Amino acid sequence: MEVIDLFELENDPSFQQLNQKVNAFNSLKILKLENHEIRHSNILAWLLNPRENHGLSDYFLKKMIEHLILMEENNASSHEKVSNVLNYSLVDSHVYREVKTNNNRYIDLLIVNHQLKYVFLIENKFYSSESQNQLDDYLEFIQEVFNEFTIVPVYLTLDGEQPSNEDYLIFTYERIERILSNILMLFKEKLNDNAYRFIEDYDQILKERFYSDEDQTLQAIDVYRNHKQTIKALFEETNLLHKQLHFESGYQYEFVSKYKDTIKFIYNHGKNLLSYSFDQFVVNNFVNQEVTYDAHPTTPNLIPPEWNTNNKLYFRKGYWLGQGLIVWFEQAGDDRMRMIAELGPIEYETRLSLLNALENIGLSIRESSKLEKSRFTRFYTNKIDINNWDDLAELTQAMVDLYENAAFKQLREQVATVLAGGIPTIETISVPVEKPNNLNIKNTLVQDAFRKWMNSLGISESHYRVSSKHLSFKIPLFDAYKEELGETREKWWWYSGPFLIWMKFNTNSIFFTLEVGPIEAEKRVMLMEKLKAKGIRFGKKGLELEAKFSRIFSETVSIEGLTEVELIDVFNDIYNNAKLKDILEKLDITFEELFGVVD
Repeated sequence: MEVIDLFELENDPSFQQLNQKVNAFNSLKILKLENHEIRHSNILAWLLNPRENHGLSDYFLKKMIEHLILMEENNASSHEKVSNVLNYSLVDSHVYREVKTNNNRYIDLLIVNHQLKYVFLIENKFYSSESQNQLDDYLEFIQEVFNEFTIVPVYLTLDGEQPSNEDYLIFTYERIERILSNILMLFKEKLNDNAYRFIEDYDQILKERFYSDEDQTLQAIDVYRNHKQTIKALFEETNLLHKQLHFESGYQYEFVSKYKDTIKFIYNHGKNLLSYSFDQFVVNNFVNQEVTYDAHPTTPNLIPPEWNTNNKLYFRKGYWLGQGLIVWFEQAGDDRMRMIAELGPIEYETRLSLLNALENIGLSIRESSKLEKSRFTRFYTNKIDINNWDDLAELTQAMVDLYENAAFKQLREQVATVLAGGIPTIETISVPVEKPNNLNIKNTLVQDAFRKWMNSLGISESHYRVSSKHLSFKIPLFDAYKEELGETREKWWWYSGPFLIWMKFNTNSIFFTLEVGPIEAEKRVMLMEKLKAKGIRFGKKGLELEAKFSRIFSETVSIEGLTEVELIDVFNDIYNNAKLKDILEKLDITFEELFGVVD
């Protein structure tokens, strides 16, 4: 990399525009509050408490309740119980943090209104995932203490994760961001300047964290393409800045120091391969068909050829590709690829007719989607695991697998029949299946055994991943570490926390690994020193600031010729290995010494 490369990058207008946005002043970022779950709970407690000094009274609390009703994932039967409280003032509500249960667990947020006899129990999972029986324990405790109250349990996550207890209503940070946006628009003249700026900063953190700014992403992609080698080289150098008292004279070092956050943003967003993968998917999948599509960098989309129609009733100017039906791909909040099919805001009678037809072929359509004011209805969603978001071939294959999934293929044909004015069959469509080779048979056997093993351990689907070559999972202790130490400084698997257990497998063996990932350098060195003091062994480079990955346990086991039951026994034997158990116990003790008892 030459100095002239840095001159070219610094004088790129898109680079400077991004730099201004990425480095905009935000008090919460300065205090590094954005990466800690407990800090988000504290902010929410402040917003939800009508007695606090924000000047919103019970507005935020009431809006949260309204959005609980608007969440499509929540059962309509719960709406009446929740909506009844909206008929009254909630200014007398009390908000409590870290309420201790009989089992020495702590409820994140509790909102109690003694006059109305209502309790809202909120479990906030910003990074971590629920522990075994955690939600049951919380609800049982509150039911015992408030036995004459109406209790509304809420499970708050980033991406609307399903709670293990079906009594809990689902709530997301997307909804919180919507409420905050409205507050900033409606209360600008009513709130004091300090409260307004605080809410504005928090809203900005949520927007940046969960809902990518498409203009910024497009700029990042453009800059990355035009200065790819320079950005890659600079990104590697940003990791050296964590080194204590590290200093180098010269223009390049000063450049990295000045633009480090912008470089990281461009590297992480600019190398997005979705659009490239989608182009390849279209070329491979529609050889002899004309298809209308847009290879958008974050939400590439298309109209399946079967759904293209000349009927003007199905067109809507300004909606995606101009027609009322669309299919798109995106990176979900849990780092899986998601495909979504949606019906947009077409002429009402036609829209209602299509929704009824979708319902008749077995899809679940909410009654609120059939109202005339309703505009958008997602009627099909599916996800698939992605091991490496930098792998063009893997992303392309994932799109093929989602699009050619038997259920979606059947749905495409049924919708096409409706659009043509016919009556779709509800019978299962026979999808030809390629005869698998021995390798695929073995892979499927290992994958199925792993899923059953996960189920036997009580580990939910959201806490593990299965792909053609790798298996991986996390435990509650790993989430606790992530909450305290933050995410990895670059993308690592699907989890981006300090620890992960992963396995590489083939027809003959399984390579089992417990690994420490590339969290922020100084925190990582501190952690590795603690682990070394406990007698946990790892490579010499593990204590260096530049280190990214350190295996603290690994073992290879033969699986040749084993049955599913025998494979499950192998998983159990590895996991119960005395050395691994000793390491996990030491990780538990280390966490307690550093941060306190794991919840």
